[in-house]
Amino acid sequence: MASTATKRIITIDILRGLTIFAMILCANIYFPNLPAWMFHGQTPPPDFAFDPGVKGITWVDLVFPFFLFTMGAAFPLAMRKRLESGTSRWSVAGSLVKRWVILTAFAILLGNAYMIGASTRPDLVKGLFSVALWGALFLALVRVKDPKKGLIINLSGLTMIIAMTVLAKTYMGLTLNLWNSDVIIMILANIALVGGLLWMFTKDSLRLRWLVLVFIIALKALSSYAPQALDWVPAMSKSGWFFNWGYLQYLVIALAGSIVGDKLLDHARSGQAANIDKWHIAAGIIALAAMIVQLWGLFTRQVLADFIISAVLAFAFVALTLKRRNIMTWLGYFGFAFMLVGIIFDPIDGGITKDYCNLSYMLTTTGMTALTGAFVLALELKWNIKGRGFSGCGQNPMLAYTVTTFLISPVLAMCGIGPWLFKLGYASAAGAMFCGLTYTLLMVAVTCLFSKLKLFWRS
Repeated sequence: MASTATKRIITIDILRGLTIFAMILCANIYFPNLPAWMFHGQTPPPDFAFDPGVKGITWVDLVFPFFLFTMGAAFPLAMRKRLESGTSRWSVAGSLVKRWVILTAFAILLGNAYMIGASTRPDLVKGLFSVALWGALFLALVRVKDPKKGLIINLSGLTMIIAMTVLAKTYMGLTLNLWNSDVIIMILANIALVGGLLWMFTKDSLRLRWLVLVFIIALKALSSYAPQALDWVPAMSKSGWFFNWGYLQYLVIALAGSIVGDKLLDHARSGQAANIDKWHIAAGIIALAAMIVQLWGLFTRQVLADFIISAVLAFAFVALTLKRRNIMTWLGYFGFAFMLVGIIFDPIDGGITKDYCNLSYMLTTTGMTALTGAFVLALELKWNIKGRGFSGCGQNPMLAYTVTTFLISPVLAMCGIGPWLFKLGYASAAGAMFCGLTYTLLMVAVTCLFSKLKLFWRS
């Protein structure tokens, strides 16, 4: 589970890599006549107009909670070793603030950079500008072992970004705005700061973290079912371009992930073998099947049937593993518990929705992520499967997140391949899948190359 060379928890890297793979794939499927379950639940084809009245989720709606869960799972991996080595809490807290600043700046930069396509400059100029911007980001964010060299490289990248910001306004004709931000990265920035601080506060007591998690769930329930109960908290209604109180609802997913991260780290440090046998593999398959059942039941709104089938699968999982309990089975129990409670909340919430996010969505997708993790962990512990492509992406998430938009797509466009793929993607379902897989596999190849070269971005 843990790589002896890197001291990483490979399971988390694989889950994060799977998430990024799905993210890039769904973003590059253009054919509007594909079935609705190939797109976000609340933006169905053919016009893709946002409709909060649509209930249910699709596999596309799993991308964000999977990413949040793995971010939370990484909290103990990123901070516990530093604290145990003697680094002060203030220093670690300072690093969390630094990370928040970097991610916030990154989100605003991306939000404005997405407007490059709106420039009136020729396509070649816009393509070259995008590639140059990605190069500047690379230099600004890449981690280098030598502190002096690293500082020089990062400052050179930052200088390039500042120069390109001026060019974007004066030459490219773009209107820059602090409110133009990548909402996904901005949410991650807020969660990284507050979630990291909460992990530090509860690092020595999982019971205390469970209490904090329950408290946040209660606050989310109050804001959903009795919003007037929070009117006395004026700060809850205020948001800024750099921080949004509303984003903190996603701590439900991230803190649940942090509990899993601590459990995985404890197991990796124990050095004990998990003794995975054929029954654990069968249980892992059941866990994955339960995750897939949700996509059917909640999308088709067969909620009662979904709950009954999920409960039966949970019983089968427990029956197979009750006398074979280990870290993999604990993760399965954790996942089934969250998922079943999430399904119960579906009718209470009037139907599960990603947007606007409700408790059913948070709890159910937390469970689905954990169950997918149980399946991955069973394979990894049994056959030492490393998922090189997925783990390579998972180790370099911010690079993977940007490389398609700002490097691969512009290069393909300048070579004349991009427009052909775009046309193919709109022509048929097969063409759409070919287009999406082409961009996604290129992202995997480029990201894994940089990961293999040990060129990782700060994130």
